This record gives sequence, C-alpha cells and structure tokens, in this order.
Amino acid sequence: MAQYVAAPPSPSSTPPVNPLTSASLLSQLLVLWFQPLVSLGARLPLSFSDLYPVCLVDSCAALQRRLSPLYSSPSPESSLAGAFLRLFRRPLLLVFANYCLYIAAMALQSYVAQALLDYLHSRVNIFRISNGYALVALMAAVSVVAITCRNFAFFLSSRVGTNMRSLVMSCIFYKSLRLSSAARQQYTTGQVLTLMSVDAERVFNAMMQGPWLFVAPLGFVVCLVLIGLLFDAASALCGLVVLVFVLSLSVIQAKKISAVQRQLLSVVDERVKVTSEALQGVRVIKFYAWEQSIASRVLQIRDTEVSLFRKLHMYMVSNSVLLFLTPVFLSGSTLGLYVLLHGAISVTDAFTLVALVNICRAVVNEFTSALAALSQARSSFRRIDKFLASDEFETPERPSIRQLGRVFVRNAHAEWPSERDGEVTSENSFALKGLNLTIEPGSLVMIVGAVGAGKSSFLQFLLGEMAVRSGECLVDGDISYVSQEPWIRNSSVKSNILFESPFDSERYERVLEASQLSLDLHALPNGDQTEIGEKGINLSGGQKARVAIARAFYRSQYDILVLDDPLSAVDPHVAHAIFDDGIVALAAGKTRLLVLNSHYDLLARADKIIVFQDGQIVGDGSYHEVVSRFPNLRYESKQKSHSIHLNEEQEEEENRIPLQPAELKKDVNLEATRLVKAEDRVTGTVGARIYRAYLDETGGNGIVVLLVLLVAYSVSQGLRVLVDWWQGHWASNMTRRGVDPTYSATVFGMWYLGFIVVCTVLTLGRGFLMAEVCVRSAKNLHEELFHRVLSAPITRYFDVTPIGRILNRFSNDLDQMDSVLPQQYQMMFQNVAMSVGSLVVSAVSSYWICVAYIPMLVVFVFTGRYFNKTSREVKRLEGISRSPVYNLFGETLSGLQTIRAFKMQRVFTDLSEKVVDENTAAYFSYCAAGRWLAVRLDWLSVLVIFVVSLYLVATKGQISPVIAGLSLTYSLMLMSTMQNTVRSVDSTDNAMTSVERLLHFRSIPVEQDSSECLPIDDSWPSQGAIKFDHLCLKYRPELPLVLRGVAMEIAAGEKIGICGRTGAGKSSLMIALFRICEFDSGTVWIDGLDIQKLRLNDLRRSLAIIPQDPVLFSGTLRENLDPFGTYSDVEMWAVLQQVHLADAVAKWGSGLDFIVSEAGSNLSVGQRQLLCIGRALLKNSKIVVLDEATASVDSATDSLIQATIKQTFVDKTVLTIAHRIDTILHCDKIAVMDSGRVAEFASPTELLAKPNSAFAALVKRTASTN
Repeated sequence: MAQYVAAPPSPSSTPPVNPLTSASLLSQLLVLWFQPLVSLGARLPLSFSDLYPVCLVDSCAALQRRLSPLYSSPSPESSLAGAFLRLFRRPLLLVFANYCLYIAAMALQSYVAQALLDYLHSRVNIFRISNGYALVALMAAVSVVAITCRNFAFFLSSRVGTNMRSLVMSCIFYKSLRLSSAARQQYTTGQVLTLMSVDAERVFNAMMQGPWLFVAPLGFVVCLVLIGLLFDAASALCGLVVLVFVLSLSVIQAKKISAVQRQLLSVVDERVKVTSEALQGVRVIKFYAWEQSIASRVLQIRDTEVSLFRKLHMYMVSNSVLLFLTPVFLSGSTLGLYVLLHGAISVTDAFTLVALVNICRAVVNEFTSALAALSQARSSFRRIDKFLASDEFETPERPSIRQLGRVFVRNAHAEWPSERDGEVTSENSFALKGLNLTIEPGSLVMIVGAVGAGKSSFLQFLLGEMAVRSGECLVDGDISYVSQEPWIRNSSVKSNILFESPFDSERYERVLEASQLSLDLHALPNGDQTEIGEKGINLSGGQKARVAIARAFYRSQYDILVLDDPLSAVDPHVAHAIFDDGIVALAAGKTRLLVLNSHYDLLARADKIIVFQDGQIVGDGSYHEVVSRFPNLRYESKQKSHSIHLNEEQEEEENRIPLQPAELKKDVNLEATRLVKAEDRVTGTVGARIYRAYLDETGGNGIVVLLVLLVAYSVSQGLRVLVDWWQGHWASNMTRRGVDPTYSATVFGMWYLGFIVVCTVLTLGRGFLMAEVCVRSAKNLHEELFHRVLSAPITRYFDVTPIGRILNRFSNDLDQMDSVLPQQYQMMFQNVAMSVGSLVVSAVSSYWICVAYIPMLVVFVFTGRYFNKTSREVKRLEGISRSPVYNLFGETLSGLQTIRAFKMQRVFTDLSEKVVDENTAAYFSYCAAGRWLAVRLDWLSVLVIFVVSLYLVATKGQISPVIAGLSLTYSLMLMSTMQNTVRSVDSTDNAMTSVERLLHFRSIPVEQDSSECLPIDDSWPSQGAIKFDHLCLKYRPELPLVLRGVAMEIAAGEKIGICGRTGAGKSSLMIALFRICEFDSGTVWIDGLDIQKLRLNDLRRSLAIIPQDPVLFSGTLRENLDPFGTYSDVEMWAVLQQVHLADAVAKWGSGLDFIVSEAGSNLSVGQRQLLCIGRALLKNSKIVVLDEATASVDSATDSLIQATIKQTFVDKTVLTIAHRIDTILHCDKIAVMDSGRVAEFASPTELLAKPNSAFAALVKRTASTN
C-alpha cells in the first residue's frame, strides 16, 4: 500500500563514482553493475543518496564541452538534431550494429524452427542435423544471441537518449540566460518550461525508438527474402506488395499524426502559460474572485487540447493496429497466393511461415512507436532550433579607454518590442529617442519623470536589455542592480543577500545596517536563516526591497550602482537611512543612478538630476538648474519632506509599544518554521485505488470499464490465435495423394479471410475503446484537480508549496497522462494478451509443459516484484528531482535582468548543471532498471523456448503436427512478447505515478463555504459598515497568531488609515476581510452579516482591492480589466481616463485590444499599478481596500490619482494600509496596529491631541527629523 512520507528537500551526497564507469563488457551486457542498487531497493525505499551519480562523461558540463564545437552558433539554418547525430555517431553505429545482429539471429531462429519441424516430421532439415537435441541447443544459443544484442542496443540507446535529454535542457537554460528582450517577450515562461520538459522528453523517446525506423525495414526485407527462399518469388513479391501498401498507409497516418502533434504543441504551450500565470498570480485571483474566469480560460484551452489528443490517439491506434496486424496480412496473402498457384502447402511450411513473419511481428510494434516518436521529435526539434536561434542579449560596449564608473551616451535611439497578434514587432513600441548624456565616475544621479516616461527603460538601456537602434552607449565598469520589482529567490534571507558570493562577516554586518535589515532579522523566526518563499511571499514589500538593496550593496566589486526606485517601497525615515548609510556612505565613490517616484526631498542631494518625458531627456543638470526649469519638482520635494511613513514607530516607539519578537516566537514549532514544505513522496506500490480512481474518471464504474477492456482484448487475441491455427489446420487438410479433403481450398480460404477481417475489426475496436477511456479520464481528472488547486488556501498551501512543483504536475505529469499513458495502456493490454495467448498455446501440446511453466512463472513473478520495488521508487525520485529543475528555470527567467547585471550567468549555469545532473541520475537509473529486468526476463523466455523445444523433440510422433507447430512458433514469440509485456506493464505502472502525483491534489486543503451560506443580492454591501469582532487569526496551525482579538467598528463610508510597523498585522486585516485565511476565533461583520456565513465568491466579488504588487495576465487589456465581460467599452474607457492612462492606451494603437504580455512585462510597473486601480474603480464596490495603491507612480500622477480616489470613493468605506502619512492624514480614523492588536483607533486630530499617543509621537519624530 502506498504511503506518503516527506521527501528530502534536495538530493544529498551521492557516491563519487558510478559503477558503470568501470563496468566490464559482460557486466554491461547483463546489467550486473546495477545489481547492488536493485538489491538495496528490494530491501528499503531508496533515497537520493542511494542513486548512482551520472558518469563524468555524461554530465551536463562534459556534454556541453563536446557539443560546443559542433553547435557553437545556433542559427535558423543549423539543426540541433544534426549536431546530436555528429556528436553521438559512434554509439549510434554500435546501436545499429547490435540491431542488425538481432535481425540476423531472428532470421537464423526461423530456419532452426523449420529444421525442428522437419525433424518432428522425420524429414531432412536444412542444417543436415539429425540429432533433435542438437537442434534444441542451437535454438537456445541463437535465442541468447538475439536477446543479448537487442538488450544491449536498448541500453546504449537509453544512455545516448538520456545524454540528449540533458543537453536539450542545458542548451535551453544557457539560451534563456542570453535571450534578448524581444525574444524573452516572444517566449513565455510556460513555453520555455515546455521546451525543457515535454520536448526534451520527446527527444529521449526518439532516441529510444528512432533506430527502429531503419532497423524495422531491414527486418521486413529479411522476412521477404526468406519467404522467397521458402516458397517462391511470386509469394515474396505478394508479401512485398502487402508491406508497401501497409507502410504507405502508415506513412500517411504518420503525417496526420505529425500535423496534429504540431497543433497540440502550441495548444499545450498556451495551457501551460495560462496555468503558470494563474499559479503565479493566484493571490490576486482570489482577492478578485476570478477563479471561475481563469478556470474557464484554462478549461477552454484544455477542451481544444483534449479534442486534439482524441484525434491523435485515434490516428495512432489506427496506425498501430495496421502495423500490429501486418504479419497476419503478410502470412495470409502469401499463403493464399501460394495455395492458389500450387494447390497445396505442408504443415511445416505453414508454421515456418508463421515463424518467418515472427520477425515482422518482433519489429512491427517498434516501427509503430518509432514513427510516432520521430514525428513528435521532429516537431520538438523544430521548436527547439527556433528557440536556440532567437535573438540574444548583447553585452554593453566597453570603451577603449577605461574610466571606471563613467557612462557616455550620444545620439542614442533604443526601443522595446511590442507584441501584436502573437508576433513581436517594433510597431507602436516604446522608444528612447535622442539621448545625449555624460555621467562622471562617482556621481550621484537621480532620475525622475511621469509614469511611462522612460525612467526604468533608460536603466534597462544602460544594462543592455533594450535594443539600441542607433547612436552610442558606453558603460564602463561592473554594475550592481536593484530592479523596481525586487527579485527574491526561494532561499534564506542570507542566501538572497550573498547571491552565491563568499561570506564576509564584517561586510555582511555593514550591509545589514546600511539596508536597515538588522531589526527585521531579529523579528524573523530564524534570523537571516529564515527561508523566503517564492517571490518573497512571506516578506512585506519594504522588506523585499531592502533584501534586494542589501544584495546590491554586498557585491564586492562594482563600479556603478543602479537602483530602480526601490525607495518607494519603504517609508521616508527608512528611505533616508538607506540613502545616508548605504547609497551615500557605503557606496561612496561609486557611480549611483537612482530612479525616484517618491521621496523627492532627496533630489537636493543629487550631483545630477535627469528628467524624462515621453522617452526623451528634457532636463539634465544640478538640482538648482533642473528645478529652475521644472518648478513643480521644487514644490513636490518640499511636500515630500513632510511625508511620513508610519513604520517609523519601529525605532521611536519601540520602547513604548514593543513588538517583542519573543512573543511571536514562543509558540512557534521550530521544526515547522521551514516555510516551503518538502515534496510529498509516495512509497510502495502504485495501489489498486490509483488505477480504480483513474478508470472511475471515465464517468462510469472503474471495475466495469476494466472488465469490458479485458473482454475486448481477450476476444480479439483469441481471434488472432485462431487465424494462426487456421493456417496449420488448412495445410493439414490439403489434398494428399489424390484424396480430396472434406472441404475445398476455397471454403478454407474464405473462412481464413473472414477470420482476418473479424480480427482486424475487433483489434481496431479495442484500440479505439482504450483511447476513449484514457482521453476521458485525463480530461475529467484535469478539470477536477485544476478546480481543486485553484480552491486551495493561500496561507496553508500556496505559501508553502513552490509554484514549480505544482506546474511540474500540470505540465510533465499531465503530458504523461495525456500522451504517454494511452499508448502504454494500449501496449500493456496488447502484450499481456499476446503473452497469455502464447503461453496457453505453447502449453496446449501437453500438461507437462504446464507443469514446467509453474516454477518459471514463480521466478517471473518474483523477479517482477523484486524489480518493481526499485523501479517504482527510482521513478518517483525522478519525478521529485524534476521540481528543482522547474523552480530554478522559473526563478532564473523571472530574474534575468538581475542575473545579467550582476554577471552571474556562469554561476546559474553551474546551478542548472547541478540540478539537471541530479535529475538525470534518477532518470538514467530508471532506464538502467528497465534493462536489468529485460535481460533477466528474456533469459526466462529463452528457457520457455528451450523447454517447449525439448519436450517436442522428446515426444516426437506423439503430438499432432498442427499443435506442435503452433506450440513452437508461439514459444518463439515469447522472446519478444515476454520482454514487451513486462516492459509495458512496468512502463504503465511508472506512468501511473504521474496520475498518482496528480491525484495527490485531492488531498490538499481547499477553501470551503459554510454549510449554511446566507444569500446576498448584487447590491450587497449597500452601506459598507464593517465590524471586527474580537478576531483572532493565524496563517497555519503551527504558526503564532497574527491577529490577537482585534475589535474595531467602522461606520459606513468612513475612511480608515491602518498603520503599524512590519509584522504588526496591517496586511492580516486585509486577509481577514477577504477570508483569504479562515479565522481562529471571532469574526468580521459587514452590513450586519457574518462573513463566515457567506459564499467566498460572493464575499470577494463584493469587495474591491488595489494591491501593492500589480499583477497582470497575458491577454487583451479588456480581459485584464474585466475578465467576465461585465462592463461596456465606454465604462472601461472612462476608467482609463480616471487613472490617466487613456491617452497612453490610445497611442498604443489597439485600444482595449492591446495585447498585454506575460505578467504585463510590456508595461511599466507604474502603468500596471494604474490598471489595477482601474479594476477597483470599475468594480464600484462599497468597500475598497488600498494597499499603497500609488507606490510605483510619480509624484504628479500620485496627486492626480489620490484626487480621483477621493472623488470616486467619496461614499465608499475605504481602508488604506499606510506606507506614507500623507495618504491617510485625510482619513476619518487611524488604526495603529501592534503585535496583532489595535493599539489605537481614533481620528487623526484626536490622536495628535494626545502627546503620548503612538501616532502623535510619530508625527513629532518626523517633524524633528525634517
């Protein structure tokens, strides 16, 4: 029974050397080098430390060094597939050589079978060997050669295929680090992840199956030649016509399959992209109650995907059945023509024909798989080549005469690409024009301008991220960079700051002080070892900004410090401290470029101020020079000097209303302080309940579905055996010595043809039935589980689960279920039916053979169970080891600008090689485990052949010729069917681990509505009165309370400012109001209704929020404003006018149909923030929550938006989470939060009138500072 245990967070230390490195040829042929791991896996569940590491020659780094000379400059004309063929030509030749030996051994085996049948009929055989036991020994020896060559070829293919997979993944990662902005906009994160997961997997499959596309025709040719030698040229020619006809149909089908796969790849890309965006933005989705809209969008794409998969599998079933029955068509046409021409055929020749077409039977299934695999790989290689040939980031030019820290720009013109109808163009793109600028070393330069003026674009231009069309830009020196949206990795605070640099304790302490992080570290559960979730989910906006600033300060060697408005996320006091202690003091002597959207009081301290407007520099000079031309800057700088961020309490008021970090720590389970939980790993067998659950998803009873499938495959296989038996029966009833048979040859022939037709129809029918079962299960399962994931709670699931882990299951695991599992089920049922049929037919000749089968079946079962323990665990470990690959790829793509600015490409390349090698170690171990089993089962099949042959020789003359011939030929089939059966059963079992991983979503917590939900109408809340009723709240059971008995009443229409230091509970109030987290005790009332008794969707759709972090989704501007299509274009344009974006949108050319790129990357952060404000205005709710709504916009726009908000929300209840005092001074009341409690709640006037109030002390402190 499967059990869930916590998997190790990452692979631990591994053995230094893979035993394959020193394995002898015999050890490789028999896979003896892998035996210790199989033995260990049979005793204990394997862990990462048990797996063998990749061989040094198979590591990413070694493979890349070998590939580079062959594929150093990717271009549209070059091909990665061609480079692979050149790189691996020697092992590929060895693969083909072994397969050719296998075909030769199979051909010789058919002649030995004929000799044995001749011996049984007391005729002289082709070898002139009169001793039957010698023929038995020869049969066994030939069979051993065949299985040895076949298995060694498979092993070599798997090793080369694994190397190709690793190279594809590493090439895509290396290219991702070099993508230009235009290319990055063209390829979303989902598309890149699909390339390195789905497409890399298909390249591996192509290597495993591809050689059969060339080996199988060789088998066909050998078969036809032998038929010609056995019968005559006419029979061989007839067989050739049948083969050509069948293969022509197969090629036509393959083209259809390829066309569908190309369509599928783009649809899968789109689904993965939208799924990725939904997971990345799930917090905002829940605040907006957009789950239904996002789910509908994903499921609409999914419906298209499922219909294409249904078409694909129908084509593939038709093709596989056509090729599966090729031996039947071949033997039937050959036998029919020979009887027609010669009037008779011997039983020996009839069953020798069956043995000959057994060569076709052995390779035809592989030929089917090869066609499908190469067709898929062809499409994948096209996509990979296109990606690898895309435009690359160009490192900024260095001047010939070095003057570190100097920036020189002359007549420069640069522009961003724009996306229109899926194509990246320059039309309507934002551009920087006519830039002329000189920045001297050591200067402190401040950059200002309105939203969308080009401030951030200018910094990206200096970093080389923006395409330069003309002019000159020289940046001399190394850059340390802080992006406007801080890039935070899923690691500890310390790791984020060090950023892979060596630890220097003295410098580290200075950086913490300069970035004002020291106090925060004391409050965190584990100090600087506290783990930060993906994208800093457990840090405030200010903390994220300060961690990014600390990372920039910590860099040991840099000449230019580039800061893209990080001070907007922190309060004026902290901003001044960072400015004084860090930018001015710690970074003294460096060239410093600082974008400002707030804190304009700092402008007077700049050496140079640059003013941007519409992509042009309209002001450049000292403070006095610039403010003389732009008087508004002087006014705003004075105004901003009086802006107070309320978190200043953390120093002035700490002694009076202390946070007491110990209070928050005392009830924390230190074992549970790890934020991101280790991925659940299942141990033990893939239980019957998983198979039952999968089949139940068809919409019917899973057991009934299974029984129907078993009946369908049993009946069709019975017809298949009947066709072969009829050949011998027909031959034994031919005219002999003038004695007419009971029935004419015509009657026998018509029966034979009828059996073939019925067999074909039944085989097609069972294949279509299986495909429909699998497609329906996959469709229904995805729909159920995606809805469940979207319903999972933020704090108890998404905050502790990496997005890469979830995306891994909705991409790679789902692809396994969609594309691999239907084929695996088809092959498993088919091979099991053939194996059982072969064993039954072989045993029909005597019960002694049945008795001999008993110990062999015992060995068979024991070997399979012994092996499955290892194989299953290795497959699960491989699935778990994929998550770090996904996480690293996702993090790297989101932080490309920072990585390149810090010149950390090599470091991240090394990290990618490490995680890919760890995944490859598990992946190749799984392949090796399959070979270990295949070799042993093939030896068992040789034993079956030996036993049957020996018994037939020992009982010569006692068994019917027809039964003897059928028993021998079907025992020969076991050599291929036995291995194929176990391989397909094992492959299906392991593919079902993907279903198992997906079904684990059923066990995740979900947000639930009350059992007695109160109905509300569209006008609720009609007033907007809010009452916090002794509310206590904790994010997860093992964590301390973040709200401790909050009691506060807010009248309808009141404007409430909420303030308090980091961790005081400000954001927790917002989370409680939207029921993002369920309450520990107490409740919240809105207009007299307990919100715990409302449907979550009703509650959240009735409230409006403007979040601090603006989140947009790919699609049109209209969809981002109104995903449900509720509002008219007129209303949306009116809102755009209110947020002062209408003119900009009009300039973009497409209006509301303007295409927003993934995460809104083609808009500035300020523009994104304005669109989020527009969403709230459009919603027109009675209750609005503002979480620093204008942090990323310039001062002028901020003033306009604040005026709009005041005017529009005049009759609304507004809760403002304050970061600047000027945003809440106008509020009716101020709520001062501390340690999860409401420390003060009154009007600003009343609080200021109390000298000892925290609010008054804050104002006093700020006044003295200014």
